[in-house]
Formats: sequence, C-alpha cells, structure tokens
Amino acid sequence: MQDHTNQQRPGTTYNNFLPNAQGVIIGEQQNVMQNNTVGIDPSAFVQLAGYVGQISSTLGISEADRAELERVAQELHDEATSANPEPDRMRQFTTRVKAMLVDAGATAAAQVGIQMAEQALGTLV
Repeated sequence: MQDHTNQQRPGTTYNNFLPNAQGVIIGEQQNVMQNNTVGIDPSAFVQLAGYVGQISSTLGISEADRAELERVAQELHDEATSANPEPDRMRQFTTRVKAMLVDAGATAAAQVGIQMAEQALGTLV
C-alpha cells in the first residue's frame, strides 16, 4: 500500500515566481477563489475624466471655471493612466471635479458627472 501512495502521479508541474506576493495560495487545490484588493481599477476615473472633457462646454460656467475643470480632469486622467496610480491623488482630483460639477448647477450633464464621480470614489477602499 505504501508503494502506491508514494508513487509520482503524472501531471503538469508549474513553477511560479511570485515576488512580493500577498494572499498567495500554496499547494494543490481545486475550485480556488482568490480576491485581490491591493491594486485599484482606474477605469472609472478614466471614464469620468473623459466625460468631463466632453461636457465641460455645455455646463454654462465661466471660461475660467471651465478651464480649471478641464485642467483637474486632465490631472485625474494622467494619474489614473499612470503606471502606478495613487489612490489618494485620484480621490483628491475626483473630489475636486465633483465639487466643480455641483457648483455648475443642476444640469443633466452635471448630474451624470456627479454620479460617475461618486461611483469612482466608491471603488477606493
């Protein structure tokens, strides 16, 4: 019996190098589910920045306010698309964009932008 349990079983062997791994599952398992909350998904922030760029001219705000809104949206986009987006900076830019949209008034375009900002902020843990 012991000869049977010590036998090598045929199969594929995978060797993975995982530097700085967190929450790594070691061993042989089936039906594994692993959640990773270390990174962030910047896609909602990129979408918000793009949306603001599209609607800024329809908000009925002064040229100076529009330029500032577009500048902050561009900074948000730059941060969200960087190699290592910083959650605190994305939060700062998104909060500023949201506040400027609130100040712009109750247009449908501004309201959609505010909702997008809230959803993006909700992704930061």
